[in-house]
Amino acid sequence: MKKIRKRVVFYLLDGARPDVLSELMSQGKLPHLKQLKEEGTYRTATTCFPSTTGPAYLPFLTGHFPGTMNIPGIRWFDKKEFKRSRWNRMAMRSYCGPEAPWFNTDMPADKPALFDLCGDSYNLYNMITRNIPDDHDLGKKGKSWLYTRAHFLKRHHPVDIQGHERIMQMLQSDKDFDFLFAVFPSVDWDSHYHHIRDERTVKAYQIADNSIGEMRAYLEKKGWWQDTLFLLTSDHGLTPSDAHFDLGDWMTEQGLKSVSYPVIWRRNPKSAVMISGNSFGSIHLLNHAGDHALGRSEINQHFGSERMKNLLDKKAVDFVSCRGDNLGEFIIQNQNGSAIIKSDGLKFSYNPIDADPLGMGNIEVSGQQQALEVTMESEYPDALFQISQLFRSSRAGDIVVSAANGHDLRDFWEYPEHKGSHGSLCREHMLVPLIYNQKGWASHSARTADLFPTILKWLNKVPVSSEGRALN
Repeated sequence: MKKIRKRVVFYLLDGARPDVLSELMSQGKLPHLKQLKEEGTYRTATTCFPSTTGPAYLPFLTGHFPGTMNIPGIRWFDKKEFKRSRWNRMAMRSYCGPEAPWFNTDMPADKPALFDLCGDSYNLYNMITRNIPDDHDLGKKGKSWLYTRAHFLKRHHPVDIQGHERIMQMLQSDKDFDFLFAVFPSVDWDSHYHHIRDERTVKAYQIADNSIGEMRAYLEKKGWWQDTLFLLTSDHGLTPSDAHFDLGDWMTEQGLKSVSYPVIWRRNPKSAVMISGNSFGSIHLLNHAGDHALGRSEINQHFGSERMKNLLDKKAVDFVSCRGDNLGEFIIQNQNGSAIIKSDGLKFSYNPIDADPLGMGNIEVSGQQQALEVTMESEYPDALFQISQLFRSSRAGDIVVSAANGHDLRDFWEYPEHKGSHGSLCREHMLVPLIYNQKGWASHSARTADLFPTILKWLNKVPVSSEGRALN
């Protein structure tokens, strides 16, 4: 008997919100996704913190979170490397530009991606391309020019249309495959530059839906669809924003001269500020001896209570987090007061100290799955685990700022002006849609990291250690 070859088609609809997706399906504007919902499963999952493109690709492609992978933002800063020599290549990074290809070499070599594990793999528009042959990287040719034109002219749909054409060219060339990973970026771009429900954003959803319909029809014609796992998810949601607070400039005004992209060559800086998605900011204090990440007491000493009060009083700031003074402790603080998260990797707790910034009361749970279950319906889904994983990386900074909805943390240098933001720990940024063409799989609350072991299991590959939990 001929062995059945299983395949995986993964569509990443960058920036898609589950509520907008549901609205468009109910309005009949996404017929192919609606069909998949009816035939398979439609649910929500949580992404990671920061909820931003690039780092948020890591969970489903490697099974690990940004802190574990030491890539805690689309922009990051390494205090140890900077103090060793600010001229060295590993002192800081922005993947929003010419440094983007370094994402592959910045990833830990001992953490394989699905492309390393799944046999014949193809990629479209995803920046994680380690070990993908050029002829399997479907969007590589002409990508830089296409993306640049889309950015400055705000004409994004040609990127997705060309991406679909290249998917179909690959399929129609009669090349077989095990894993196809395709990014459709226009929902994210149109949400940033227009609105999450703008007609141009809706059109971007429809382009992806049309692609799914044509791709599926071809696989059905080939007799491959029934043995193909189709997945669609996103890396983050977005919320509209109309107020810009530049965290880097504010630090300089506070007497802690800051380096931040693109102004990274200032003399004798006292801090560094790295912004991701515009709603996530990491502050690295440089005005102290040593090159270590600071805990709460040292932050109070070198940042100061008055600066912290001024920061928390800003309307743009929802809350800040930092490491506590003991291993496995993390402080959450807003203008009302603070709470503490404790984690030893197995147990998680959240307890107000003099306020309840996350509005969760007292929580004591065992295991990262329970940490998700107990917070899934809260305003900050998976907050206990996500804050813990982020601070595994010293590059996460000394103080992490999560922006309030309607605001972001970057101003002058963000051209064109952003009218939508993501990156924070809020519900609207953390929840993403998850659609797959299977029924009866596990019903436990899901993280995007769960897709990594799910895909390996579907393809009958040897399990690889990860932070995800298979759904099948």
